[in-house]
Amino acid sequence: MRIATIGLTIAALSLFSCGQTKEAETTTTPEDTMYQIDTETVSLKWVAYKTTDKVGVGGEFGKINVNEYQLSESKDGALDGVSFSVPVSSLFTGNKDRDWKLVNLFFGVMDNTEFIKGTFHQGEEGTGNLDLEMNGTSTKLPYEYTVANDSIFISATMDVLNWNGQEAMDSLNVACYDLHKGKDGVSKTWSEVDIKASVAIARK
Repeated sequence: MRIATIGLTIAALSLFSCGQTKEAETTTTPEDTMYQIDTETVSLKWVAYKTTDKVGVGGEFGKINVNEYQLSESKDGALDGVSFSVPVSSLFTGNKDRDWKLVNLFFGVMDNTEFIKGTFHQGEEGTGNLDLEMNGTSTKLPYEYTVANDSIFISATMDVLNWNGQEAMDSLNVACYDLHKGKDGVSKTWSEVDIKASVAIARK
C-alpha cells in the first residue's frame, strides 16, 4: 500500500513538472526573433508656429521613402541606421493655398530641397541623433523615442535656422504677412518646428 502511494506521488510530481516546462516553452520568445520597421506604416507630422502668441499650424508629409533599414535583435534597434527621403511636394495641411506657399515660397527658396533626407542613429535608451539634410546642409537633430504596442514613436524640435533657413523664413513671412499677425499687430513666423513620427515594428 505504501509503495503504491509513493508511486502515485512521483507520477503526480512528474506530470506537474512536465506541465510547467510546457508552459514556459509556449510563453518564451524564441532567441532568434528579429525585428525591423514596417516601411508601409511610417507617419510624419509637424507643427509650425505663427504670431507672437505662437499659434500652431499643423501638417504632415503624405509620402516617406525608406531607402535603407535592417534587422535588429531588439525593437529599439530597428530604427538604427534607417535612411529616408521625403518629397516636399507631398506636404499637406488641409489648406491648398497654405500648401502651395510652403512648397513654393518656403522649400522652393531653399537649395536642392526637392527632398528632405535623413538617417537615424540610436543613442542611449530613448534618445538618438538624426542626420537631417535640407537646404544643402546636413545637421544633427536630437530626438527622443518610446516603444509601445510594437511601434516606435519619435519626437523632435528643429530650428530651421540651423539649416541656413533665414531666407526661406523671410520669404514665407512676406507671403503670409497679414495672416501671421497676432492681436498685437506684429507679424511673426517662428523658426522652430515640432515633429512627431511613428512606425510599426515587424517580427521576422
